Amino acid sequence: MSEVYEAGDIRATADPAAYANTASGAPVADDAPIEIRSLEPHEAIDLCEAIWRSYGPSYDSDWVYRPAEVAERLRRGALRSIVGISEDDEVVGHVGCTLTGGDANVGEAGQAVVDPRWRGHHLFTTLKRTLADRMRADGFAGIFSEATAAHPYSQKANVELGAQETGILVGYIPASVDYRAIEEGPAHRRSVVVYYLKLNDGPERPIYAPPRHRGVIDAITRRAALHGRVAVADRAGSDATVLTEQIRSDHNAAFVSIERTGPDLAEAVGRRLEQERARRLDCVYVDLPLDDPGTQSYGDDLARLGFFFGGLFPNRRQTGDVLRLQFLNDLQADVRDIQLASDAGRDLLEYVLDEDRDGSRHGDMD
Repeated sequence: MSEVYEAGDIRATADPAAYANTASGAPVADDAPIEIRSLEPHEAIDLCEAIWRSYGPSYDSDWVYRPAEVAERLRRGALRSIVGISEDDEVVGHVGCTLTGGDANVGEAGQAVVDPRWRGHHLFTTLKRTLADRMRADGFAGIFSEATAAHPYSQKANVELGAQETGILVGYIPASVDYRAIEEGPAHRRSVVVYYLKLNDGPERPIYAPPRHRGVIDAITRRAALHGRVAVADRAGSDATVLTEQIRSDHNAAFVSIERTGPDLAEAVGRRLEQERARRLDCVYVDLPLDDPGTQSYGDDLARLGFFFGGLFPNRRQTGDVLRLQFLNDLQADVRDIQLASDAGRDLLEYVLDEDRDGSRHGDMD
């Protein structure tokens, strides 16, 4: 394992042959030894190189190619990483968990990488179980994951660990991400299944769901054994909507977070939507706070702008859960290749597509 690294982006100096050779390499033996442990900050470049060997330059988060940034996230505790180390001292598997702040109650799993030569060893399941056990012991409420819907492998691993499907984001993964080692066909944006793995009970909390989505949110809440309960607020605030926005160029998408939901919600989001459509972003997501009574009163107003159900994100805020709505900007997102690993996932997909058939958005979906 490396003890030092230089700042910069490894894509500028990485050997293309390392990517090509890994993708076409022979599988390792079933009894090949492997060490499972945490990744240390001084080993950041080893993770960057592992991602390069599995994905080449196509991974959809730029920071994973910058050792200095990976190391800094590890030092701050913003990233927790569990790796599989081969007998040759290579990182051949990784699962990370990003924490949104010092008081975060949940983490978002990502950077799930298994060297193509090690697929079939259930390495992803082992890595994620180790990560979950450590975060459970530290008192975290849960972990989110986004599993590609183009194949069932990572979905099955999440289900085996006890994770529950809470959403489906259509066309979420950019076409530039290379899955050629595990699937075939022309490049296009792919969908993801959102999972929530409950680790500990979150706080008791009300869920003020918009009437349009109250039924599906209640069903997910019960299936995932959450401590939230769908409630009906007797009034909503009259203050103006407050929102923040993040543009992710690596996803060609905008993420709008509603901090306070007011009667001008549709107007405020509509102004942002006009800007993002003009920028030709593929996807726009709006996160609504479900502990805010205004979400119950005004959340359904976004349907007339073309937003449809994306998913429930339990304990995403310190005070409650988040409803994510999605908008596709004239995006040709092929849903015919979606493969789901459970009946719950298939039911959720049917709900999302029914939203589309109901005319809830302006984009195009094949």
